[in-house]
Amino acid sequence: MAGTWEIRGLFGNEYAMEQAIEALRKQTGVEWTVLDRRNLSVKLARRDRDAEEMVRRTFEMYHGYTEHEGPLGEYDRLRRKELEKKLKKEEEKRRRAPKG
Repeated sequence: MAGTWEIRGLFGNEYAMEQAIEALRKQTGVEWTVLDRRNLSVKLARRDRDAEEMVRRTFEMYHGYTEHEGPLGEYDRLRRKELEKKLKKEEEKRRRAPKG
């Protein structure tokens, strides 16, 4: 799905996310996926400023916020890179620590 745009949202509780999903169901060209209890991923077929604004405002209306916007898969790639960096730093710290 080249060109797919993703907007991830985080909500304060499950009820707020459910309300946002109900609002998104009424829109065309929007595909959503529940990631866990409070995280939602909304996919757009292509980058569309009006659709992006509608999704962001829906998040805001139901007390959520936009956690990430970008091409599909970019968020996961960034998180993986951060985790690798953190693990590398911890390994360096462990190697430098005195034994005993």
